[in-house]
Amino acid sequence: MKKTIGIILGLLIIIGIGYGAGIGYYADRFQANTKFGSVDISNLKLDQAQKKLEDELNKKTLSVKEQGQEIGKFSVGELKGKIETKGVLKEKYLSQDPRFWLLAYFKTTKYDQVLSQHVQFDGEALSKALTSIGLDNQKRHPAQDAKIDYADERGYFVTPEKAGNQVDLAKVQTMMIDGIQKGQNEIDIKEAYKTPKILSTDKKITQFMKQIDQASQVKLTLKIKDKKIPIAKTDVMKWMSFDANNQIVFDQGKIQEFVKGLNDQYATFNKTRTFNSTLSGQVQVQPGTLGWSIDSETEAAQIAQDLKAGKEVTREPAIVGTGYNNSGTDDIGNTYVEVDIAHQTMFIYIDGKKQLETPVVTGLKGVSETVPGAYAIWGKERNATLRGVNGLTGKKYASPVAYWMPFDQIGQGLHDAGWQPTFGGDFYLTNGSNGCVNISPAVMPQVFDLVQEGTPVIIF
Repeated sequence: MKKTIGIILGLLIIIGIGYGAGIGYYADRFQANTKFGSVDISNLKLDQAQKKLEDELNKKTLSVKEQGQEIGKFSVGELKGKIETKGVLKEKYLSQDPRFWLLAYFKTTKYDQVLSQHVQFDGEALSKALTSIGLDNQKRHPAQDAKIDYADERGYFVTPEKAGNQVDLAKVQTMMIDGIQKGQNEIDIKEAYKTPKILSTDKKITQFMKQIDQASQVKLTLKIKDKKIPIAKTDVMKWMSFDANNQIVFDQGKIQEFVKGLNDQYATFNKTRTFNSTLSGQVQVQPGTLGWSIDSETEAAQIAQDLKAGKEVTREPAIVGTGYNNSGTDDIGNTYVEVDIAHQTMFIYIDGKKQLETPVVTGLKGVSETVPGAYAIWGKERNATLRGVNGLTGKKYASPVAYWMPFDQIGQGLHDAGWQPTFGGDFYLTNGSNGCVNISPAVMPQVFDLVQEGTPVIIF
């Protein structure tokens, strides 16, 4: 019994001595099963661990691949890696309690995710190394951000982001350090490709497109005479731009160009007309004062206002001039005065029915001819005195008339002419007027009653 107790005490003493020796051994060493990243520093003193760590890491070689194909190999030493782990090694060393050295044999202590903070590659060396194996960003395609583009045939649209193959050197460095730390032998730089900063799903893009879509969907229709002209979505997009607050504004200059196009197509002012005359059939009538056009500046401002309001609108454009509201398909309508110079005859039609036909005397042939054109009566005056210069004699005149109905800005008009001995025929060739349409005093009162201000006067 005493012998057994002696053996046990002896063993305990031996174990105690051994354990104490272990405490003494690990007092200045890393414990068993200690790894720093992928480097085993078990049982090493602090300076030994530092040297081994530097040696192992500097010799560490990584295979660089792209799309699974190896394109080069580098060691940490070749990339001038700076390994500054003394501080962190000491910190980890001091955190170990040598009294528990025996437990370390039954578990592994691994310090991961520390190299990324204590290993750095020289940026220039890394860039040169990557360039040497063909990873020169200048020869590679950059990633393209999503953006809002414009084309006349499509309007505004989103051009999606596009991946490139330029590499992010900082990310490559992180991948290499992470690979070294994990004991990996290779990295694939595809994972380090630079990515687009702006995606087509980004809020800024989607909000812009929503705003554009809402504005371009506004239904605006211009009604010109018997035509309905809807303004197309693509046209609205052409007029859009954005202010400093990213709000849509409409370019009134571009809208005005659009309105001018409509004016060229539909307006009648300063255009030659085809006219079905009483005696001469279909004739071409030169431009005169008659006619309407679209006020492009006023109309452009109104269109911009309508679009901004965002409500469906159908309306007539801003019209200036004469004849727009006349009945019929053109601005002459079916109530007008017709002066046929060749036949020296004047007709008055009201609501399509001939109310009067009378011979007249027009301007003196070759001297003061009546200027053909489409005009409109702009005044009616009783007992006026017409003044001017005789085109034949060059002398001034002052001719009293009982009825005066001007229709242009150069002094032409309808009036009675008591001084004319006859009307019609070829009399105007030798005794024509100074440009006005001379009418018999016996007929002129009827003309004055029948013809109202604004009535078209067609002379050909």
